[in-house]
Amino acid sequence: MEVASLRCSGRAVGLIVLAFLSLAGCTAREGAHVPTGAAIVPTENALVLPPPGGPAVLNVVERRFGNAVEQDVNLHTSASTPGQNYLRAAFFGPTGAGLNQKTAAYSAVRASEMMREARRAIPGVPLAQSPYFLQNNYGPFGYAFGRGHGGDACLYAWQQIRPPESQRSPLRSYGTIQARLRYCAAGATENELLAIVYGYTISGTIGDPSWNPYGPPPTVDAGLGRTGSPIYRMETPSGQAPVLEGARRVEARTPRVVEKPDAARPTVVTPLPAPQTDGSLPGPAVSTGAAGTVVVPLPTCTPQGGTVCP
Repeated sequence: MEVASLRCSGRAVGLIVLAFLSLAGCTAREGAHVPTGAAIVPTENALVLPPPGGPAVLNVVERRFGNAVEQDVNLHTSASTPGQNYLRAAFFGPTGAGLNQKTAAYSAVRASEMMREARRAIPGVPLAQSPYFLQNNYGPFGYAFGRGHGGDACLYAWQQIRPPESQRSPLRSYGTIQARLRYCAAGATENELLAIVYGYTISGTIGDPSWNPYGPPPTVDAGLGRTGSPIYRMETPSGQAPVLEGARRVEARTPRVVEKPDAARPTVVTPLPAPQTDGSLPGPAVSTGAAGTVVVPLPTCTPQGGTVCP
């Protein structure tokens, strides 16, 4: 009886072990994933989009961290300069990821570090940082520009969006958005590439009421709705919406060029004198008036048949 009992116990243990092994094998197959944590998401889930009209979006690669969400919006590339064009965005804030999720490294936007980023993103292209202060709808930005292979225009731009330190706190108006643009195009100009930086749109957000990297909304113009502050309609090119301008702005008009005679040299025409009573020809009509007097010569005439020229 004891031997039979041991045999039954052994069989039970073996079945339990086989069951655990089977479950482990199924779990290993179903849990396969990309170890980098990157995933391709639909284009409509992009946190940032290029301006209407292009460049075209190829795909969106997303990486999630415990403190941020990063996306690479890969853009169409027509240049011969090696490398992929992209519009990159990093949203720092509560992402809802698990506690065991690794965190994204945060680095402040400094000119020296941005130039190192630019050279890594567009290697072999001599880039020069712009010395001008520029800003788009989201605030100031910086960029570097250079010429790549075959005269390609290459631009690397950077921007950080967050409220001033005096307006930030752990409970309200916190959060940061960092954006990067790497773009090379054949036959383009610097201004054409800058149009992407001016026109890109941030479409994503983090679902926390206190997350607000934009700061408080700007105040309304004090003259809006008050008397003595007219707003004029400006003429715009065909196909564009009219632009309303305040009274402090002067409407741009094309000046009319009116040609005026030279006042310093008036034109004086002296009439021909009448013929002499004896039938002789008068002398040349010469005026001794002001400077600029026109001398009218006598008409050429050849007398015929005893006639006298008038």
